[in-house]
Amino acid sequence: MTTTLTPQDGCTVVTGGASGIGLVTARLLLADGARKVALMDLNEPAHDVLEELRRRYGPERVQVLTCNVSQRDEVHAAVAAVGKDVPVSGVVSCAGTVMAKPSLDLTLDDLHKLFDVHLAGSLFTAQAAAIAWIASDTAGAIVNTSSVAANFGWPGRLPYPVAKAGIEALTRTLAVEWARWGIRVNAVSPGSVDSPLMADGKRPPGIKPLSEVADRHALGRVAQPQEVAEAITFLLSAKSSFITGAVLAVDGGFTITKDSAKELAQ
Repeated sequence: MTTTLTPQDGCTVVTGGASGIGLVTARLLLADGARKVALMDLNEPAHDVLEELRRRYGPERVQVLTCNVSQRDEVHAAVAAVGKDVPVSGVVSCAGTVMAKPSLDLTLDDLHKLFDVHLAGSLFTAQAAAIAWIASDTAGAIVNTSSVAANFGWPGRLPYPVAKAGIEALTRTLAVEWARWGIRVNAVSPGSVDSPLMADGKRPPGIKPLSEVADRHALGRVAQPQEVAEAITFLLSAKSSFITGAVLAVDGGFTITKDSAKELAQ
């Protein structure tokens, strides 16, 4: 009989774990008693952040994996290395980037920059965990990160909504394909989030500041990373044991608010 793993049983791998939603999710998992969390990113978290996590939760519970998620061999090797000491119990794919560029000017390199990280990265990380689970007759949960952008036309941002729509299709397909092994695959779909990526000075050209999009959400504000992380940890937990193939909107009512998408895209 397949053994279902929860965050308390093993290590949760979080891509994009050096900052933003990924880092906040890792911190929440540790606070909730996860056995171990592996932060996978191109760069390590800031030194003071990493030291704070290890001091508060114990160095044995916090691992850093420097890895390019768009490279299949790197991802598989990193996840396999984690599993040698503690079984991988779950995967959270938060790695991502954005781009503002007219569709008429897009190149193949532009598409690769987003598709490789968002789509290939989500697939390769899920693959690596699923291979380990199937081999050991265990099962865990996978949570991908989509966006409300998958559901509307966003002029000048084509690669991003296309990549996010692809993540939703990937999530549903893997949920069906891997269900026979007890593996659950879901996604969260945030609206605007107050994350480092959207901070003044770091926000990509052409992307509106959060202060201008807050009222496009029914709740009248943007999300805090913690609020998205709470949804992610729910989907990793036994509390969501009969949920798979779902895309959970964590958008403050953005998708149900009239003209939100149109105004955001202007």
